[in-house]
Amino acid sequence: MAAAVADLERTLKSFGIDAHVSGYSPGPVITRYEISPAPGVKVSSIVALENDIALAMRAKGIRIVAPIPGKAAVGIELPNPRQAAVVLREILQSEAIPASAPLLSFGLGLSASGEPVAADIAKMPHVLVAGATGSGKSVLIHSMVMSILFRARPDEVKFVMIDPKRTELTFYEGIPHLFDPMV
Repeated sequence: MAAAVADLERTLKSFGIDAHVSGYSPGPVITRYEISPAPGVKVSSIVALENDIALAMRAKGIRIVAPIPGKAAVGIELPNPRQAAVVLREILQSEAIPASAPLLSFGLGLSASGEPVAADIAKMPHVLVAGATGSGKSVLIHSMVMSILFRARPDEVKFVMIDPKRTELTFYEGIPHLFDPMV
């Protein structure tokens, strides 16, 4: 991590930006670096260098959060060299979903800073899951279902599952949590 911090500071300096990395938050896919600009450095000058910073850091793409809400810093999110696996069980056993949480709570994943994130389906009147091929739509659906199966007994929760292509939900055929056989 120290090498990445030094590279980022050197890159900013090469573009005439007087700033230092004041902190970082590693996540499973990206690491957010908190950049503290020197007095007089315009945030817009850092934002304008997004593509140049990505090129200099050899990053596929970066994101700049300017400023980080509640902080006197600019966030630069760089992809990690290797993505870390996110284990659903660890999220379900974390403080993000306490034992007292509603049965329809589910693990969403980890935040950019590596903190477990959960949600409650009961608080969502509608859920639209969309995205490009390979972006994780099915992973989200499985995460929702598995989270509920992990926490609820069959007498507490029943599923009605419709799988038009018969490809994604076949794993759940025959589970006692089904209200009716899968369609």
